[in-house]
Amino acid sequence: MAGGVLLLSLMSFVLPYQALIPIHGLVQFISNSSRSFYLRRHLRKDFIIPFLLGTPIGFILVYHLLKNIEGPEVFYLLLSVFIIYTVFKPKRLPELRLNKYGWLILGSLACIQSALLGATGPLLAIFYVRSDLTKEEVVSNKAFQQLFTHFLKIPLFLSLNFDYLKYSAVIILMSLGAIIGTYIGVNTLKKINHTHFNYIFKSLLLIAAARLAYKFAIAL
Repeated sequence: MAGGVLLLSLMSFVLPYQALIPIHGLVQFISNSSRSFYLRRHLRKDFIIPFLLGTPIGFILVYHLLKNIEGPEVFYLLLSVFIIYTVFKPKRLPELRLNKYGWLILGSLACIQSALLGATGPLLAIFYVRSDLTKEEVVSNKAFQQLFTHFLKIPLFLSLNFDYLKYSAVIILMSLGAIIGTYIGVNTLKKINHTHFNYIFKSLLLIAAARLAYKFAIAL
């Protein structure tokens, strides 16, 4: 959980924005696919199906956005605010539990965000901070939703003339690392106490929010 944002943050130090999002998306597609497979028994159709139905809408919209957008700075700021709300929201406020229409809309938004910012984890995580879900349900369903948004980025960036072959060695090595890391992470997940899991989850989200806010600040 939150690994995609942390990976994106590290990659941002060595890759330009034009290559960062496409490469990160392909590696995260591999990572989330393996994570979903390992935890496939915990997948929920009521979360996944409406979400997937909404992603093609986002795909069409973001294709036109990417042809005209100048920079993603404002999206970093908005996402940072959403993450901070997730971590510090007052307990008296209701949890954000979506119905099928809510998941459909979120699917569209996540697809757009994935192509613009790379990682969809913080956005989706807001709707998985819930008391009625097991840690396995959180990780498996969120991973499956993410893998689909990352998969759609492959034809999207191919249509925008991104050269994946140029970075093939980097992609292959990172994908192998993602599969190995996912295997280790899933087995570690089984041993983590639920309370400790939530604490680690929120801490990583807070780190991600700080990184996004920093990227917004330096872009001003």
